[in-house]
Amino acid sequence: QIVSLESGAIRVEFDTTASWHELHRLLKVSFPVDVTATEAVNEMQFGYVKRPTHRSRAYDKDRFEVCNHRYTALCDEGHGAAVLNDCKYGVSMLENAINLTLLRAAASPEMAADNGTHHFTYAFTAWEGSLLESPVVREGYELNVSPVIATGTPARRSFFSLEGGGNVVIDTVKRADDESGDLILRLYESKKADTYFHIRSDLPVETLIPCDLLETPVGRAAALKAELHVRPFEVSTYRIKLRE
Repeated sequence: QIVSLESGAIRVEFDTTASWHELHRLLKVSFPVDVTATEAVNEMQFGYVKRPTHRSRAYDKDRFEVCNHRYTALCDEGHGAAVLNDCKYGVSMLENAINLTLLRAAASPEMAADNGTHHFTYAFTAWEGSLLESPVVREGYELNVSPVIATGTPARRSFFSLEGGGNVVIDTVKRADDESGDLILRLYESKKADTYFHIRSDLPVETLIPCDLLETPVGRAAALKAELHVRPFEVSTYRIKLRE
């Protein structure tokens, strides 16, 4: 295991390789933190859900492990901490500890189903301030999505960026399925906060057209400089028409 902290980073990474040959065993890593929270924040694909950190009710005891996407956090309005992962989606929270499941050795459907060599990375981060002010979503993305490096020396520019909505995330940029030459921009609000924002682009954008998830227009076209609105956890899709 290589434990690393890059210069200027706020994320400690645990790059792990394990030779796993067990049966009826579960390997977890635990991070007890100095945060008092009755609920933990478990990320899902477009937002998060909150689940209790106690076992005071019968059905809480049944949920001794739950799922998360890129992070699980414990936080209050003053500070917080989170465990990030790149491929481990089972986690449990008990009082002030976040416990990430790394490896399991079940006997079904095959006696040695998960035996072998595993490589994965998990990480820990902490912050001052509320969840809305935290960098936890960005840190989770940066752990999971490596930058694409290409040769050449192009001019510096940003295809798309957001202004005024640090909690709004650009999830997808793709060509429209109808082969019209339009671009599809899909974004979502990640921290349960109603937000107004602007899209910025160095491309020759003519109009933004609101669409549904099937890329069918559902609203009136707007200029690139228009102020846009997204509700808590809302997924928004825009068809981008470029000037010829």
